[in-house]
Amino acid sequence: MKPVDPRLLRYARATRFFLVAVVGLGVLGALLVVAQAMLIAEVVVGAFQHGEGADELLHPLLLLVAVACGRGLVSWLTETTAHRASAAVKSELRQRVLEKAAALGPGWLEGRRTGSLVNLATRGVDALDDYFSRYLPQLGLAVVVPVAVLARIVTEDWVSAAIIVVTIPLIPVFMILIGWATQKRMDRQWRLLSRLSGHFLDVVEGLPTLKVFGRAKAQAESIRRITGEYRRATMRTLRIAFLSSFALELLSTLSVALVAVTIGMRLVHGDMDLYVALVVLVLAPEAYLPLRQVGTQYHAAAEGLAAAEEVFEVLETEERAAGTMEVPEGELRVEGLTVRYPGRTAPALDRVSLRVRPGETVALVGPSGAGKSTLLQAVLGFARPDTGRVTVGGTDLAEIDPALWHARIAWVPQHPALFAGTLAENVLLARPDATEAEVVRALRDAGAWEFVRELPDGVRTVLGEDGTGLSAGQRQRLALARAFLADRPVLLLDEPTAALDGATEAGIVEAVGRLAAGRTVLLVVHRPALLAVADRVVRIEADAGAVPVAAAVAAGSAATAGGTGEGAPLAGPARPVPEETGARTGAAPLARVRALGGAHRRRLALALLLGALALASAVGLMATSGWLISRASQEPPVLYLMVAVTATRAFGIGRSVFRYGERLVSHEAVLRMLADTRVAVFRGLARLSPAGLRDRRRGDLLSRLVADVDAFQDYWLRWLLPAGAAFLVSAGAVGFTAWLLPEAGAVLAAGLLLAGAGVPWLTARRARGTERRLAPARGVLATRVTELLAGTGELTVAGALPARLRAVSAADAELTGIAARASAFTALGDGLMALITGLTVAGAAACGANAVVDGRLSGVALAVVVLTPLAAFEAVLGLPLAVRQRQRVRRSAERVYEVLDASAPVREPERPAEAPASPFPLRLEGLVARHPGAARPALDGVDLTLDAGRRIAVVGASGAGKTTLAHVLLRFLDAEGGTYRVGDTPATALDGDAVREIVGLCAQDAHVFDSSVRENLLLARKDATEAELRAVLSRARLLDWVDTLPHGLGTLVGEHGARLSGGQRQRLALARALLADFPVLVLDEPAEHLDLETADALTRDLLAATEGRTTLLITHRLAGLEGAVDEVVVLDEGRVVQRGDMTRLLSTPGPLHRMWRQERATDALRGAAGEGPAGAAPAEDVRAEARDTVAAAR
Repeated sequence: MKPVDPRLLRYARATRFFLVAVVGLGVLGALLVVAQAMLIAEVVVGAFQHGEGADELLHPLLLLVAVACGRGLVSWLTETTAHRASAAVKSELRQRVLEKAAALGPGWLEGRRTGSLVNLATRGVDALDDYFSRYLPQLGLAVVVPVAVLARIVTEDWVSAAIIVVTIPLIPVFMILIGWATQKRMDRQWRLLSRLSGHFLDVVEGLPTLKVFGRAKAQAESIRRITGEYRRATMRTLRIAFLSSFALELLSTLSVALVAVTIGMRLVHGDMDLYVALVVLVLAPEAYLPLRQVGTQYHAAAEGLAAAEEVFEVLETEERAAGTMEVPEGELRVEGLTVRYPGRTAPALDRVSLRVRPGETVALVGPSGAGKSTLLQAVLGFARPDTGRVTVGGTDLAEIDPALWHARIAWVPQHPALFAGTLAENVLLARPDATEAEVVRALRDAGAWEFVRELPDGVRTVLGEDGTGLSAGQRQRLALARAFLADRPVLLLDEPTAALDGATEAGIVEAVGRLAAGRTVLLVVHRPALLAVADRVVRIEADAGAVPVAAAVAAGSAATAGGTGEGAPLAGPARPVPEETGARTGAAPLARVRALGGAHRRRLALALLLGALALASAVGLMATSGWLISRASQEPPVLYLMVAVTATRAFGIGRSVFRYGERLVSHEAVLRMLADTRVAVFRGLARLSPAGLRDRRRGDLLSRLVADVDAFQDYWLRWLLPAGAAFLVSAGAVGFTAWLLPEAGAVLAAGLLLAGAGVPWLTARRARGTERRLAPARGVLATRVTELLAGTGELTVAGALPARLRAVSAADAELTGIAARASAFTALGDGLMALITGLTVAGAAACGANAVVDGRLSGVALAVVVLTPLAAFEAVLGLPLAVRQRQRVRRSAERVYEVLDASAPVREPERPAEAPASPFPLRLEGLVARHPGAARPALDGVDLTLDAGRRIAVVGASGAGKTTLAHVLLRFLDAEGGTYRVGDTPATALDGDAVREIVGLCAQDAHVFDSSVRENLLLARKDATEAELRAVLSRARLLDWVDTLPHGLGTLVGEHGARLSGGQRQRLALARALLADFPVLVLDEPAEHLDLETADALTRDLLAATEGRTTLLITHRLAGLEGAVDEVVVLDEGRVVQRGDMTRLLSTPGPLHRMWRQERATDALRGAAGEGPAGAAPAEDVRAEARDTVAAAR
């Protein structure tokens, strides 16, 4: 690992000034160190050998005070420069890496995990903080100080200088050797942490799905196992990384001991005077100190540079050359286009050709997974063709400026992303200067105004992440409103009426027809109603054996690169996870963090003892060395010095050994605590999901689960253990000094009290408000970064990417500003510590000089009294920063315990009742349910009875409360009125997991985990056989596709199932639900995002597969229900407006009859439109017939 990576100089301009400043301040600091050593020697010799008191030594004592002031000023300047440079470099690198990721585009992001990239741009870049603020300053001092010290020593004693010259080079040699062994481990550790972050984000997003299958608790144990693996990998790395510090400590302390012994021997023989001996003794440790500090900070540097390596990998990724030409007028042509995704042998799109004339509307139809969405990605320029090309007006799309091309396009993907902010801000994405009246008109055109005006704050309503709280249809209509408002000449719509009921769909079809007038439109169509607005229909067939893949950007997410492995199991063994210590409501956050150490108190006590012994050895080494050379100057027999010589060597070795042991023991204990805490936080999230996390952002949750939990380690490693060791050693040093000279002990006690308590209290008080703002600011930044990376495709096309980058920059600037203000207090603390140390040494020297003159202190002990404070202050030097770390941990702890203590939307019984022998009937009576914060109930007075084997279909407009009904049945949301009984037992008396063992769900947005096909299925039943997996895949009409995959069931599906088409994702979720074999199965829009032929076939298969099983089918589509369900329930605005036998309801006018007529009319378009192969066009009379059919239906 290079101490200074040259790329930091290239990518971060602030680094250059910083290095120059550090070297300059290092030279000044070195000169002050030399001056301090000479003045201390002059005072000791004057009092010991010449009998001079403080009055006679006033001049050197005042100079010693001046040097102390100078060292305090230099320390303050160094820390200020270091922290400001660190903040500037981190900000610059973060901005560069995000700009680069955005410039590389959605196609590149498809091969990355969102969680890993978020971790890189936040925690990864922040890992450089210790590198700049601690490691580099010490590296600069390590270059300058030894040279200056040696230059002074060699003029006085060439023998001591030779010892130092011989031993100092051994230190960087050991650093290099250990660095080689450490670098690969640190890189692996960083990659493991990145995967860990990606895994956390995946499971947090998939919590509702984990709860459906009763795997949330088992997943907590899986997180414990994964974090345990991370702990073991980290400890393997630390054992080697800490060897660097051990080698530095051992070499430096033994070298100082050797210098002290050789000086003592020469003093005994009269070959050296005491002044020179004292100068050399004081300067010798200073020659090694910067190198020792480099070793101490080596681990911080290794992690920072490991993260920086990945940052540079992103920054150095070659961008695809962008075109520069204007967008010409003319037709859009696709010529022999073949697109193949990484890791797949078969093309997603194979030799497709079509043309779209200006102002023409072309509908793309075909089976799910045929490559229709991929074709749109190619037209957008996101998917790179293997062969063929896309042209506009005869010009290759690759030669056209992508920004100019995107400025002409309005795009609604299959799964549109909704961003943090108000509803209006989401609609304004492509036209931020539009008026509120224009926003309302766009919402009306999209059929969204009716539900928007019912919201408490209308268009100013703040949306949950990804529109949480809105139905799928409502989210789709907001995305359509965004496209309507954009008002661009080219319109790309990917299943724009998916998840809409028939009545709403008819309105959208009419609105799309108006919008398409005079525009070039490409429609991906599964439901035939939109065929009425098409001028031509192009059918795309999946090639035999092809492996169709939908681009991840269509889902607004990143995907994982291809792989052949099985992927990580999604959950570990389903054994109970014990409650975590310290999760008690109402306790002070830091008291709860401290309570986490209860299970590890033996390790922590051992770490405290070892830390105190290491510091005590340093003090003992300096005190013994001072006594040794003072006594040797009296030229006694050598035998009188042998105990001191032996003690010097013992202290030198002991310091290194104790420090190494303390670091290993403390890190082992703390990493074990972090694993326990992370499991507790995940369990808290699981308890709240999904209703209780509606207003939480994924990035913020990831920040709490990773960064905030990681901050807990600082409470022990940087606060409690160092403070405890400092107290023990300070008390011992004061007691020992007071035993020699009471007034010197009082001076040392006052100095240590000021440095160890006063300075930390002062800096902490001044920094309290700043520190409390750091953790929330990191959460905001993580949220902004997550949204930027997840929604890059839509932001790029909308032209909103620069604005989102500015939003990230603003969040980063806010965090940087807070960190800069916090660094000012850190610098103040370091400056004051250096000042107090120097003043205490001067005070002790003055007291000692007077005591020697008065005969109250032997001259031999004077050096001990003066030199002991130099070593004793090492114990308290880090306490100002430690106190501030405590404040940071407090705020992180508050954020963590906000999750653990939050009120759950579902109250679990303290003593759950036994599940009834038979769960039937499931009965809802007068049920009222409301989402947290909602103005009106989502369900109001609903009655429903599910008897054994009974099948009920629930239909209604989007937002009518159908999905809320499913959430109530699964106890994701408790009713605020009415009753819900399972058999004879109230559902509220049963544990939520027990209810979900009875009632299962296949949701329209069921999460597909970033693992293999097999692992996604085994989530439902871990002991399922290969034959059972293939059977459920066959029932979900997915087996033929799986058999074409190169690795079959072991094929990785990518983040959010990004390597699957929308239909394939839905069928995989269906197969998983069927495998679980729930007594009651709720199917929420199971055939959404499928073409009608496949959807109808799948519905028939599902109804056949669930024959005899109690089933609640939530659907927009009525085809196939007649005679297949026992009852149809029609919901409207949360109320049951019609129910009964479907045949009877269809025979009388009413809501269901109107829905049926609308669906029949649109289905008729499938035959009327005359779907043909790529390039075919229906005759004019057929198009007219299609439009007449829709008009008649209205």
